[in-house]
Amino acid sequence: MIKLFSLFTRLLMLLMFALCCLPDLTYAAAGGVRPVSLGGVFVAIADDVNAATWNPAGLGWQQDKELSYSGIFSKRGEYIPGDFISDDYLLYAQPLRVNYRGDFDELGGFGLYFLNSGYEDNITRAKQTIRQPGIAYGRAFSSNEAMAWGVSANLYMYDSEIPGAVSSDNALGVNAGYLWYLNSSITLGLLIENINEPALSLYGVTSRIVRIWRPAIACYFSDSTVFSLEVYDLTGNTKDSGSDYSRNIRLGFEHYLTEEVSLRMGAHNINSEVDTSKYVSLGIGFMRSDFFNLKQINYYLDYAFIYWTDAINSMDDYTHQVGLSMKISQLIQRGWTNFTPYTNSP
Repeated sequence: MIKLFSLFTRLLMLLMFALCCLPDLTYAAAGGVRPVSLGGVFVAIADDVNAATWNPAGLGWQQDKELSYSGIFSKRGEYIPGDFISDDYLLYAQPLRVNYRGDFDELGGFGLYFLNSGYEDNITRAKQTIRQPGIAYGRAFSSNEAMAWGVSANLYMYDSEIPGAVSSDNALGVNAGYLWYLNSSITLGLLIENINEPALSLYGVTSRIVRIWRPAIACYFSDSTVFSLEVYDLTGNTKDSGSDYSRNIRLGFEHYLTEEVSLRMGAHNINSEVDTSKYVSLGIGFMRSDFFNLKQINYYLDYAFIYWTDAINSMDDYTHQVGLSMKISQLIQRGWTNFTPYTNSP
């Protein structure tokens, strides 16, 4: 009888978690080994294919065709208390150009992405799955093309299952981004997630995915070193939700030891007082340009280790993520510096 009561209590808690925590969970930025290893700080960097989900404005300077996959290979399918880690994360981005009488008119860039997340409770067999296909577009503007705007639309596809009950719903979220290369050393970025605050209904309860404002700044100390800071939920929209992420600080650092090897580290929600889980991350990236002796194709192998402290009982304490990206270079290149490992900047 006690065991049955314990099982019922666990199921009830899982159901309450799914219903109460849904409103403040955002998935517009939810993967990519490089952004994850930077502590989820990528809004003001956004200089590769990951811009499609982290800040679509970064696609405004898309110079190459890029294809990327990232996946968790440790503890897949278990609950991860974070909004920026997906089990599977697939992206494609390319520039938009029109050839008119031999001249290229650059119209920015677009991206396609698909995210897959979820977990299953080993005792109750309760499951929750979130899939998210989306499309993004960005374009540079201003006289010197140092600014760019971007938009993305993603379809949230939720499936929840507990013994004896199944519920699912879809919702369309719209995001907007802005990126400004103030000079060769500083960039300013802004991501507004879920502008329309889409609504979802699970088990007869309707919840909304709240709007999140994410301003950020990135400082390039040299051609190979960048430090970035982001404020998550600047306006405090999550304050009255199931979890309070309002005005949480995220930090990220990246340094290229050579043109082919980079080191990364980050911290996530470091000043949180309500949400007990705080994240630290470490990563390394490798780049080669001799893919099957095709010199115009670069490929990137990235690894991230993510560890969170003060996690609630039964939640994982760490995970690993690995990613592989390919970049097919174009003839048109531009950049302020000679060394730009990710050359989607003006």
